[in-house]
Order: sequence, then C-alpha cells, then structure tokens
Amino acid sequence: MTDNSNHMKSAGTDGSPAAAGDRKFDRSFRKAYLHPRYLPVWILLGILGILSFIPPVIRDFMANLLYRPLMSLPFKQKKIVYTNLKLCFPEKSAEEIEVITRDFFRVGLKVTLGYGESFFRSRKYLRKTYMVTGEEYLKEALALGKPIIFMAPHAWAIDHAGLYLSASGLTMCTMMHTSKNPVYDWFMNSMRLKFDGKVYERGAGIKSIVRALRDGYHSFFLPDQDLGEANSVFVKFFAQDKCTLMVLPRLAKMADAVVVPMFSCYNEEQHRYEVVFDRYFEGYPTGDINADVRRMNAVIEKLIQGREKQYMWFLRYFKTRKDGIGVY
Repeated sequence: MTDNSNHMKSAGTDGSPAAAGDRKFDRSFRKAYLHPRYLPVWILLGILGILSFIPPVIRDFMANLLYRPLMSLPFKQKKIVYTNLKLCFPEKSAEEIEVITRDFFRVGLKVTLGYGESFFRSRKYLRKTYMVTGEEYLKEALALGKPIIFMAPHAWAIDHAGLYLSASGLTMCTMMHTSKNPVYDWFMNSMRLKFDGKVYERGAGIKSIVRALRDGYHSFFLPDQDLGEANSVFVKFFAQDKCTLMVLPRLAKMADAVVVPMFSCYNEEQHRYEVVFDRYFEGYPTGDINADVRRMNAVIEKLIQGREKQYMWFLRYFKTRKDGIGVY
C-alpha cells in the first residue's frame, strides 16, 4: 500500500491533482497503461473478461477439474497455508489440515476465475450475485445513526463484500494496497469503485479515513495483516500470539464510529457470494487497548470457524514473532 505512483493522486474536475491530504485513487484511464510492458496484464484481464460472461456453474465445474493438478505443483503459498493452519489449529491432524488446504485452493480458484465479473458485468447483474447472512445486524447498526467501520478479515471473496456495501447504497471509503503495476491497480480500484466511494492509498494515513467517516462515509477496514511491531500489540489469535494492529479501536474512538464485523465467502452450493454480518461491538473501544484488540481477534476467529476454507491463509500472519524466530 505504499507505492507513490502519479496515478495514485486524486484529481479535481480540471484534471489537477487534489491536495496531498486527500490522496485517493484516480480511476481515469491513462495512455501510459498501453505501454507494451503491460501486455501480459492486458491479456490476463481479457481472459477474466471472457470468463466473467461464462455462467458460474460452468466456471465452478472448470475449477473442480483444475484445482487438483494445480495442487500438485510446487509453490510457496502451499507451505505458508499449511504453516498457518498448523499454528492456528495444533489439535488438527495432518489429514484434517490437508483437507482444509485442498478446500481452500478449490474455493480460491473459483473466486479467481470469476474475478472479472465485478469489473466487466453490469451493476444490475452484480446485485444478483450476493446472498446475505445476518442482515439484521447491519440494519441494527445503521439505525444507530453513526458512521460504521466494517471490520472485514481477509478472505478470497473480500472485494465482493466491499462491493455489496456500495451496491446497497452506502457511501464507502477504504484503503488499498498498491502494486508495482499501475494497470493492475487501475483495474482493481476501478472495480472497487464500481458503485462510487473513495479508495485511499495507505500513505494518506488514518486521518483521511477519520475525515471521511466524519463527513458521512462508512469505512471498509481489513485489520488482520501482520505489518510489524509498530502500532501493534501481541494478542491471541487462535492458538498463537499474533502481532496485531491497534488501528481499529483508535479509529473507532477518533471517528465516534460503530464497528460491525463482516466476512465474505463464496458459497459453492449456490454459486454466489455470501456476505456474513455479526452484531456490532457494543461499548467499544473500552480504553484497554489489549482487551479491545483481543476482542477484535476473537470475533475474527468466530467468523472463520466453520468457514476455514474461505480465509486467506496464504498471507504471512505470523511473520513477526515475539521470539524473533521465523516460521515461514
């Protein structure tokens, strides 16, 4: 989330850059994106575009055929997934870990094959691809009349959760992780802005999100990555002490916002994206930063349990360790 490319600067109506304090993504297309070095990305986007018009049932059938031979290939993400699962669930046998790993990559392939839908298909079509669990929790939080921080752990279908919120008529803002490829960033963030809203680069800082929340936006916040010990504390996450960001309780306090947990899944039986809400955090934050961060992790655990195949286990969640000994 730290690449300061020119395309990351917000532009005004006259095309001039916006103030540095409001560094949000400018989704206007630039001629530089047509440079030959970006040809592989354009080919990939073309394939995703074609796949987006293939019925999900057929795409899922393709994924069911392809994921087993793909699983036989050597790639480092498999080791990371297996390591994370063993750390979090030491009580599970090797066979149980293998089943979750296999299910995880199968779901991931199904989501990946359908990734172009959010960019290439219409708003009307996308609204039909969602199913919701716990919608009463969303309505309950909205009735409070406060800005909402939607706490969304990383999942294969994470972008679909954000799109659902925007498609529901909520004015949303979030932060993004920039890559070294501006065409990829343009595609991803144009997709995220399908129903409007704001996407900030991480360099804009937490104050940009606070300002947006105070201006009537709601925020989509991913709290679970290991970004090092700065602004983090070690608290339990499943069976491990995890280096966990303290941003959520601080953000909620600064913006006087309500925190609503949510999780994004791909429902393999319905061939649709399932958005799961849980009840908002009452009396949060408490002022006890360790207790507040642990409460966040406990709810993330609750959302993952029974949906283990949906969580992004290939991220290095335990990169920073108390003992300094690497596990990856």
